[in-house]
Amino acid sequence: MRPSPRITLGSVPPTEPNSTNDLRIDPDVLLLRSLQNALRYCTRTWRPVLLCLLVGASIAPLAYYGIWKIRFDRSYSSARASLDEYDFPAARERLAECARLRPDEPTVWLLAAQVARRDGALEDAESHLARFKQLSNGTPEGKIQEILLRVQQGRIEPSVQYLMSLADSKHPDTEQILEALAVGSIHVYQFDKAEFWIGHLLARFPKNPVGRLIRVQTDHTLGRHERAWERCRELVADFPRHNKARLTLATISLKLQKFDDAIDIYRTLLEERTEELFARLGLVRCFERTGRLSELAEVVRDLEERHADNSDSLLVCGKNAIGENRLADAERLLTRAAQLSPNDHNVHYQLGLCLEQLGKVEEAKSHMVQFKRIEADLVRMEQLLGEIVKKPQEASLRREIGMICLRNGQIDEGLRWLYGVLETAPHDRETNEALADFFHSKGDLDRSVQHRRQIR
Repeated sequence: MRPSPRITLGSVPPTEPNSTNDLRIDPDVLLLRSLQNALRYCTRTWRPVLLCLLVGASIAPLAYYGIWKIRFDRSYSSARASLDEYDFPAARERLAECARLRPDEPTVWLLAAQVARRDGALEDAESHLARFKQLSNGTPEGKIQEILLRVQQGRIEPSVQYLMSLADSKHPDTEQILEALAVGSIHVYQFDKAEFWIGHLLARFPKNPVGRLIRVQTDHTLGRHERAWERCRELVADFPRHNKARLTLATISLKLQKFDDAIDIYRTLLEERTEELFARLGLVRCFERTGRLSELAEVVRDLEERHADNSDSLLVCGKNAIGENRLADAERLLTRAAQLSPNDHNVHYQLGLCLEQLGKVEEAKSHMVQFKRIEADLVRMEQLLGEIVKKPQEASLRREIGMICLRNGQIDEGLRWLYGVLETAPHDRETNEALADFFHSKGDLDRSVQHRRQIR
């Protein structure tokens, strides 16, 4: 029996030879002949040539449009799918592609504003909303996103009744509404109100990672570290690609001295090339506390090469240089760190130690004075946070924390605390006076006057 012919992937099965003519023509020869015949036909007269050119010219834009539309539809669908999975960074990336392909499409900018806001990028959300309004002259959906952005920035009270009426009527944006109310409360450090809104959010949407992460972070801030760790571990199990949750879990693990757990998370993030700076800084803390010096040295080298303009990175590298008695390098690194973060007490402490060893006594003393002043403020803030847990609505506690932050250059943080006071007491004299003085010192006379007018 003759064996059956073998057929390999991509080949054409052999056929029996023709009984009358066993000649075989190469397919490439056939293609060449076809092209030659077509060319002869087109060149017989000028009319077929013109017809071919016209057909080609009309088809080319259609083909381009088809490819462009397919790319847009694919990116937009992918963005929606990522949003459904609460993967806000991936959704933002896909929507950026949509905006490049179709920059005048209002729905793209509206969705981009929503995603950026929910990802915590409030300035980007504001910019996207402005673009949306330029293209659409505003819509009811756009109006809701504007309100949610203001709420998430901490301006809650003017809109809370309206938003709750929407949520009670089961508005399609109810999940976003409750998210924004919770995040806005955290933004101005109203922890008791945040817990209230998170309770409503998770009662209706129990898997929502935004509310669950806020609950974890609140527990961690208030010292309930074990509970925060358990909740965060469950959150990461449900959303294993949620980078903010993974970083939070690593931070809490480090606090609880679960070093192996933290190291695993940081190494995974480095392998994925996400949150590289935070991952390397986290590994430094882990290796320092576990005495793994060879691994520590490798990470420090990476930090100095890759993150030479970050104060936290420079602090780690400077501290390591002191340990290796490379004092000139340490002075250079820590001086740069102090320029970038003039109110970082750890930077002043390490730079003071370095300068003292170099014999620069007066300079060292100056940095140690700044270290002690900032450290005293930090100790006082810890005390105030503990008191706020017991008296969440006490304006004087919040005001003092705000003033400490402003004094130490943490402007955004300080303003959030002060505006948090005004959320519940809009005419509070001392808070408005503090804000008026601050804006006057910055040359913002309009805002200074606005706060003066609030004083009664």
